[in-house]
Amino acid sequence: WPAKDEWDFENLGTSNHPFIKANYPHHEGIWGWGNVGDQVVLMVRNIRRSLVEYHDILWDIGYAKTWEDASLNLQNLYSEAPPIEDFFAWRDERVMEEIHWYGWFIDYWME
Repeated sequence: WPAKDEWDFENLGTSNHPFIKANYPHHEGIWGWGNVGDQVVLMVRNIRRSLVEYHDILWDIGYAKTWEDASLNLQNLYSEAPPIEDFFAWRDERVMEEIHWYGWFIDYWME
């Protein structure tokens, strides 16, 4: 794989991957690569698409809160689309929090 997730670095060890997909400093992300991740290219997607995709991944892994729990459901990633009603319920409950986290994430990397 050309890219590795920050959860993989934390739980499976450091490796020589040219790209690291990270949610850090997102409230569910972790800094898993110690002092070897010293350069950043920040790509920011449209928040409307990002929220849908973030929910879809959470749904795929059963809304897991830990790497261990998420890893039990990795085979479910991208296997089917969640019911739109599940997204609407999650969105209506979390939209203001997620917008806050989205802005905080950008502010973190821009400082």
